[in-house]
Amino acid sequence: MRLNMNERRTLVKVFVEKYRQARKKDKGILLDEFIELTGYSRSYASRALRDFKMVRAVRKKRPARIIYDADVRLALEKVWTVLDYVCGKRLVAVLPDVLEKLIKLDEISVSRDTRRKLLSISSATADRLLAGARDRLGRNRNAGQNPRRHLFSQIPIKTFGEWKNVVPGFVQMDLVAHNGGNVNGGHLWTLNTTDVASGWTIATLVSAKSEFQMMKGIYRMKRSFPFPLRGLHADNGSEFVNGTVMNFCRRYQIEFTRSRPYRKNDACYIEQRNNTIVRRNVGYFRYEKQHQVILAELYRNLNLYSNFFQPVMMLVSKKRSGAKVYRKYDKPQTPYQRLLSRGTLTRTRKRQLKALYDSLNPAELRRQIDRLQNELIGMETPRPRKKLKTERQRRPKRVSNTAPGRRREDDTTNAANTFMDRMRLFRLKNDLQKLWDKRDAVSGDAQQSQ
Repeated sequence: MRLNMNERRTLVKVFVEKYRQARKKDKGILLDEFIELTGYSRSYASRALRDFKMVRAVRKKRPARIIYDADVRLALEKVWTVLDYVCGKRLVAVLPDVLEKLIKLDEISVSRDTRRKLLSISSATADRLLAGARDRLGRNRNAGQNPRRHLFSQIPIKTFGEWKNVVPGFVQMDLVAHNGGNVNGGHLWTLNTTDVASGWTIATLVSAKSEFQMMKGIYRMKRSFPFPLRGLHADNGSEFVNGTVMNFCRRYQIEFTRSRPYRKNDACYIEQRNNTIVRRNVGYFRYEKQHQVILAELYRNLNLYSNFFQPVMMLVSKKRSGAKVYRKYDKPQTPYQRLLSRGTLTRTRKRQLKALYDSLNPAELRRQIDRLQNELIGMETPRPRKKLKTERQRRPKRVSNTAPGRRREDDTTNAANTFMDRMRLFRLKNDLQKLWDKRDAVSGDAQQSQ
C-alpha cells in the first residue's frame, strides 16, 4: 500500500533519531528498511534522514562595491539631457566626444576619476543609472508597443463553430460607419447588436467612436433587450477592446469574447444583420449631426418592426455534395415568437412583450419608416472632398475579360430594396434638374449677347 506525504513525514521523524545514533553498518540496515516503506530512492532517503531539521549556517553576502556613484550619475544625466534623452546604446557611442566638448566649453565639470568611469561605462549600466531620471520625466520605454496588448490576452477568442445551442443573452455587436465612402470629417455610427439564439436585433445610433459615446450606446442597447445579457462578442477594434468595455462586462457579470483578426465569419450573425437591418434601410450614404434626430426615430420604429413582424430563418444543417452545398433551415419565425417558444423569459416579461405586441400596428410602423427614409433622402449630405495626393497615380491595367466595377449601393443582385430605389430616383431627378438649369442659363446668356 502506497503511503501519502503525511505518513512519510511521520516515518522520517521516527527513523531520524535511530539513524543519526547508529553505526555505519546499522545505518545501511535502517536505510534499506526506510526505503522499503517509503519508496524513496537511496540518495534521496539518506539526504532526508541526514538533513532533517539541520540548521545550516547562512553565509552573509557582502554588499556590492559601488563603482558608479552619485557624481557619475549626475554627470551622465547632464550629458543625456544635452543629447535629447537618447537611449543607452546611442548615448555611450558618442559619450567620449560629447563629454570632451562639454568640458572644454565649461558646460560640465567633472573630476578625473568621474571622467574615467564615464568613459568605461556600458550601455546597460547607463540605462540603469538613468532609470530614475527617465521615470521623473514620464518617459515610457515601451512606448512603441500596442497599449491594448495586455487586453487581448485577457479576452478569449470565440470562433464561428462555437455558437451552436446557445441560450438567449449571447449577443454579437459591430459598429457600422455612415461616412459615404470618405472618413474625413465627423459622421454618425450605428452600434448594431443581435442575439444569436433568437435573432432579436437592436440598432443604436452613436454620434462618435469615442469610449464615452460607445458606452452610452452600449447602456442604451442593454436596456433595450427584453432579457439579461449573458455574453458580448465583438471584433478587435479599439472601440470594443478597451478597459471601459471590460469593466462594464465585469460589473454586470457578462462574458466578453472577441473574433480572430480578419475573420469576419466568427461574427457571421451580426455581419448578416448589418446588411439586412442597417444597410438595407439607411444605405451607404453619409449622415452627420443634422440627420441624428431622424435616424434615432427611424431606428426606434425599425427595431420594433424587425423584432415583432420580420420572420427569420435559422440554419439547421449544411451538407456539401461535390461543388454544391445543401442548406437546411428551420421554420421561419419572428424573434418575438422565438423568445416566447424558448421558455427563458419570466412571466412578467412575457406579459409585457405580449402587451407591446398587441399595441403595435405593422402597417403604421412601415409607413413611419418610409416617411423617415424619405426625409433622409431629401437631406442627403454631399461627401467632403478627399485630400489631394501629391504622389503620381499609376494607370490601372486594362483587363478585357472582366466586368467593370460597381458601387455596393448600385448592386441589383440582392432582393428588392425600395429605399435604394427611391434614393436613385431622387438623385436622377436632381441631376436632370441641374442639367436643365445649366441649359436655361446658357440660352439666357446667348439671348443677352444678341
